[in-house]
Amino acid sequence: MQERRASPRIKIRFKVGVLLSSGEVHYVWTYDISLGGMQLLSEYSADSGDILRVFFSALDTETDTYLRVVARIRVIRAVYDGSERCFRIGVEFVDFEGNGRTVYNRYLDSRLYSRYGQRLGVG
Repeated sequence: MQERRASPRIKIRFKVGVLLSSGEVHYVWTYDISLGGMQLLSEYSADSGDILRVFFSALDTETDTYLRVVARIRVIRAVYDGSERCFRIGVEFVDFEGNGRTVYNRYLDSRLYSRYGQRLGVG
């Protein structure tokens, strides 16, 4: 059975802060990103359905500056990846703070265009 996605995944590694309900911040790395979510690499696991806040910097291609993006995410799945020696956690975006969705979409669009010559087709 072939997996169908609403938007393409782009393999890219950058650091993401995860704010836990305890107030602690754990830093993880992305494995890939897409319009609907991202896959994170973490030494800690997470439970399906957990809602967390993440923050990261993304290049705003309109202003050519890095901006902080803050979003709420929902954990979809977490599996241990022996080759990466960590957990691979699939998350979907629930919502973004401020203009975070717009900045993230422009960033994703620029990465997609630079790698594949395609555009996302979202505003």
